[in-house]
Formats: sequence, C-alpha cells, structure tokens
Amino acid sequence: MNATMLNGRELAARLRVELADEAQRFAERRQRQAHLTLALVGSNATARLYAEQVTRACERAGLKLTLRRFRASVEEVALRAAVATLGARPDVDGVALLLPLPRHIRQRVVMEALPAAKDVDGLGPQNAGRLMLGFPSFVPSTADAALELLRLADVQLQGQNTVVVGRSNVGGKPAALLFLRENATVTFCHSRTPDLGALTRQADVLFTSMGRPGAITPDMVRPGAIVLDAGMTNVDGQIVGDVDFTGASAVASYITPSPGGLGPLTPLMLIRHTLVGPS
Repeated sequence: MNATMLNGRELAARLRVELADEAQRFAERRQRQAHLTLALVGSNATARLYAEQVTRACERAGLKLTLRRFRASVEEVALRAAVATLGARPDVDGVALLLPLPRHIRQRVVMEALPAAKDVDGLGPQNAGRLMLGFPSFVPSTADAALELLRLADVQLQGQNTVVVGRSNVGGKPAALLFLRENATVTFCHSRTPDLGALTRQADVLFTSMGRPGAITPDMVRPGAIVLDAGMTNVDGQIVGDVDFTGASAVASYITPSPGGLGPLTPLMLIRHTLVGPS
C-alpha cells in the first residue's frame, strides 16, 4: 500500500486567500489592520522557526504582527506583567505565548494574566476549560490544523477508533478533546504507555505529538490507518516528526509528512482565530 499524502501546503494555499479576504473585511469594519502579537522567550530553535512562519503568514494575509522578545532569564512575574499589558491593549486583537518556556516559568501563571478573548492559541485556563466542557473556545493551532486537514480529506471521525499519542497542552490534549467532540472513540496514551504499539495498531486515525523522532515505526501502524504526525523536533537544523514516514507510508492509507503536513497550517489557524474569534 502506498499512502496518500495529506499535504498541508495545498490546503494552506487555499486558506491564505480566504484569510486575506477576512483580513480585508476586518480592516474595513475596524478601520485598522488586525494585530497579532507573539511573545518569544529565549532562543529555542523550534519556537523561533514558528515565529518566522507566523510573521510571513501575517504579511501575506494583511495582518500587523508584533514579535516581543524576552531573554530566557526573564523573571516569571515580569513576563506575566508584560503579557497582561499586551492583553489590555485595545489595538492588540490576539496574543500568543510561544512554547517551550524556560523551566523557571510556569505557563499557567503567565497565561492566567491574558484575557480569554485575546488568548488566540487557546493555552490559557479559561479557553482550555471551555474546550473540555464543549463550549466555544480558542483551540491550540496544532490540534485545530489536524482537524482541518481531516476535513480536507473528507474523513468522518464519528465512530472511528482514534489513538492520540502525546499529552502536551498544544498537541495531544486538545486534539483528543476535538476528536471526541467529533464523536470519535478516543484512546489517549503517551511515551510512558506500556506496549504503546498494541494500542496504536488499533487506530483508524493515529495522531502523534510526542516530539520523539521516529518513535512511531511501521509495525505500530494498522494497515489502512490515517496517520497525522504533529511531532516537531529540531535535529541538526532539520525538523523531524514522530513517525518513520517512509516505512509508515507503505502501511497507512493517508499520512502527513513532517515537515509539510500540519506545519504549514498551524500559523494560519492562529491568524484565523485572531480574525474570526473562537469556535
């Protein structure tokens, strides 16, 4: 079997046109450009790459983008205050705190200071709680991109056995809740799950975001499964996913490459949240 590639770049090209139109309507209503601000702490390579992707996407769509840089040594209280100030500005429509954060900074403490209406990446406790309860909320862009890509492939999640590997706040946790909202039967596991392959082989849809290059091998994929690789690890300057793409492509029916699968969509999801609000 040769899997059909779920290419996020194709969907991204279409979404860019839609978002540019939405940005124009926003500007006409508000008499100004929509304004997204990113907060980048330290110099993590993956976070810097994502900031660059969002910056380019905003330029194409017609949004104003501000990148606020903070030293890795910034104190938690200072970062919290800065994020609160950004969230209070009437000319800022969305604020996204880029992960990972230095170990001395707690994501929860910082995100509690950001109003839910400006938390466009859905990382704050209010939006996370709303997602869990099934209320309209902002959703982390990686998880939202996975759902959007499945819609493009006309994959109906209802009744599907969906296995989510990884428990991060931006990947596995929100993806599992989104899939559950679509009436999938969700099994939630992670890198410390005993005999992980026994569970992944049961998946009609397999979503992984562990951040462990090549951890999902072909023998862990059920023949005909749909594989979504949201893993992103910088290895010698190259972004590498969780899935052995070449091997898994011979087993799966659909598969995302990494990079090039979900990656091109995640900045666009962030822009869409900024323009149209929670879903």
